[in-house]
Amino acid sequence: MSEHDGHRHRIIEKLDTGVLCEHELLEILLFNALPRRNTNDLAHRLLTAFGSLRGVSASVEQLKLVDGVGENVAAYLRCIGRFYETYYEADKEAFPRRFDPESFISYINERYARMDREVLDFYLLDERKNIVFCKRFTIDNPQRVVMKPEELTKLILVNKPSGVAVVHNHLSGSCFPSPSDDKTTNQIQLICSIHNVLFCDHYIYSPVGVYSYYRSGRMKEINREFSIGAILKERGGV
Repeated sequence: MSEHDGHRHRIIEKLDTGVLCEHELLEILLFNALPRRNTNDLAHRLLTAFGSLRGVSASVEQLKLVDGVGENVAAYLRCIGRFYETYYEADKEAFPRRFDPESFISYINERYARMDREVLDFYLLDERKNIVFCKRFTIDNPQRVVMKPEELTKLILVNKPSGVAVVHNHLSGSCFPSPSDDKTTNQIQLICSIHNVLFCDHYIYSPVGVYSYYRSGRMKEINREFSIGAILKERGGV
């Protein structure tokens, strides 16, 4: 490993520690745009020219005025800036900070009324029921949604939530669950049980209302029937 490669490796290792300076963050971003060059000097020049990381989100023409920034590097940095701007705007419409069963229904009515395709959304909760992440499952067919058990298993293993709340939408008709909805709910409960994750509720939205497995009383029954402990007991495993 060359000295150059060693430096890149050391600075990347610092990503998870949270102690990177602005020029180091910019230096790492530039690794992809300039894979075979030392990006430290360029990172410093950019910060000197624009004052901060936020300032580096300048136009392509402004960025090209900095020595060492060609059109490709300028386009790369501008793309990152646009990504951040879009992400920030989307965050304004993000999910609630905390999962509260009553207020969550109001959120569902507002958010899912705008949907033009079926989705299956998993809201991951920490131990205080703060919503920390949302994962959406959908496919090209707007009238159908698919969630493979191995995808949910991977989602749980990677994010390690304490709890999960699920929202599915019907584009028309009743909000009451179909046999397919019941089967999916049973699968989710079993997978959550295996990984010691609390399955709080499964909501189904339709233009006529919101169905809650928990409020209907069915969630407790599903939790009891489709838990790993109950299945092992039934089979004589415990």
